[in-house]
Amino acid sequence: MQKIAKVNYKEEKENKHSDYFTSFVLEPLERGFANTLGTALRRTILSSVSSVAPFAVKIENVDHEFMALENVEEDVVIILNNLKKIKFIYNPEVFVDNEPIKVSFDSEKFEGTHITANDIKYPAGVVIVNPDQHIATISKKNALKFEMFLTSGRGFVSFEDNKKIIAEKGTELESSLKSGIILAVDSDFSPVLNVNFKVDELNSASNIIQERLEFNVKTDGTVEAKDAIAEAAKILIAHLKIVSNTENLEINEKDYFEEEKIKEETPKDKSIDINDLNLTVRSLNALRRAGFKTVSDLEKIDEEELSNVKNLGKKSVQEIIQKLQERGISLKKGE
Repeated sequence: MQKIAKVNYKEEKENKHSDYFTSFVLEPLERGFANTLGTALRRTILSSVSSVAPFAVKIENVDHEFMALENVEEDVVIILNNLKKIKFIYNPEVFVDNEPIKVSFDSEKFEGTHITANDIKYPAGVVIVNPDQHIATISKKNALKFEMFLTSGRGFVSFEDNKKIIAEKGTELESSLKSGIILAVDSDFSPVLNVNFKVDELNSASNIIQERLEFNVKTDGTVEAKDAIAEAAKILIAHLKIVSNTENLEINEKDYFEEEKIKEETPKDKSIDINDLNLTVRSLNALRRAGFKTVSDLEKIDEEELSNVKNLGKKSVQEIIQKLQERGISLKKGE
């Protein structure tokens, strides 16, 4: 096999702003290799570098995100958006098997008015890089209590997908707050803010044209630029190793591919909150006062027991039965 020129890899010191915003150069590359490597690295670094982000938040006395809290300047939507802006350093030893980690805040003993990320209680091993991130402004003690659940991942996960995760985990998400529901939020795991590359020809006058690849990376401060590139490269190598003879390469593909787990699928609709049934306000309030919180709670009673719920008329009972049937669920059969 014909050998190619030895390739050098270095950091471009002249273009370095910090460890989190810098440039790297790879040269000399044979014609076409710069674009091939640049495109593959760029796509992988944007979508597949591991990080940490919140996926669920519980705020005391909050039953949905479109609420305002007494003695709190920001509404719930703004508070959730501020919480999502907190950036965490990813420590694989802390986030084992994607088990969620809880962080919390209680304004009962809080002396100030402006709550920042630095005021939140974090377990050992969890580190934030922007402690000055504003969360909320309160005018009275005990005005705000919340818990935020963190997990590790890659790419972007919508709040709709996180709703399913919350339903699956159920009681695993233990909360010390007396009231309120767990709200799903979008999870943006990518620590990379910007990445681009530039290709230059080194010897265009020669018969053999070589190229120079300059790779520019800017991260959010949770991972150094060189480490983000290194992880993206290892992910690509793990894929390529499968289709090549590289036994001597010290890359373990098990670090990048999950083992396939076959598990019995269980109906998920039964664990959803009754809010998601789209019931009328009258029916929903009557069920909540009677202690019904999830669809599985309703499945345990028959039609007669449902009819005996205070403030539920025949029309409301039929409405509830119909909404359950739309999800393939029925009440318990009467004896």
